[in-house]
Amino acid sequence: MKRIALMLTALGLALTSTPAAVATSPHTVDPDLMTPPLNPEFAPYTCVQAGTGITCTGEDDQSYANEPIGLQCDGHDVYVTGVQRARIVRWHDLEGRALKTSLQTNFPADHLTLSSTGEGPAAVLAGDWHKHYFYPVPGDLGSRVLTETGAMLRLHASGGGLLFQDTGLVTYVPGEENETPSEMHGVHDRFPGLDLDALICKGLS
Repeated sequence: MKRIALMLTALGLALTSTPAAVATSPHTVDPDLMTPPLNPEFAPYTCVQAGTGITCTGEDDQSYANEPIGLQCDGHDVYVTGVQRARIVRWHDLEGRALKTSLQTNFPADHLTLSSTGEGPAAVLAGDWHKHYFYPVPGDLGSRVLTETGAMLRLHASGGGLLFQDTGLVTYVPGEENETPSEMHGVHDRFPGLDLDALICKGLS
C-alpha cells in the first residue's frame, strides 16, 4: 500500500507539472531589431515574442487646437482643431522580418477655420480607415502591398455640404503606395485629380 501511495503521489506531481514544463511565456524583444525599421511615429513600441513569431504594437494619439496647417485661403492661414487616434500592429517571423501590418486611424471631426481662435465658419475634415500591409517577401519593403479600406477622407463645407470623399477600398501597386492603384472600389475623388486645398478654401468661403 505504501508503494502504491508513493506511485500515485509521483503521478500526481508529474501531471501537475507538465503544463508548466511545456508552456512558453511571451518575452519582450528589442524593437530596433525588426526589419524593415518600425515607423518612429508610433514609438515607443512593445515587441513580444510568442510561439512562432514577434508582434510589435505602437500608438499615436494626438490632440491639436488652432494649429496652422500650412495652407492659405485668400492670404489667410487655415487652422485646425481636433483629435486623432492611431494604433499599429506589425507581425514578424522569429528573425524579425515583417510579415503583415495593421494600422487603424481615426479622426472624427477636424474643424478647419480661418481664425487662430477657432471662430467663424468651419469646414470639417474626417477620416476612419484601416491600412493593411502584406509582405510577400518577409521584411522586403519593395514587395509590400498596401490595401486601404474605410472612409479615408470626407470634407464637408461650413454649410454642411459634402465637397470631397475618398471611401471604399484601394489596393496599390507594390512600391507605389498612395500613387498607383491596382484595384479600387467605392468613391475616390483624389484620383481624378481634385484639388483638396482648393476645396477646403471653397468650404470656408
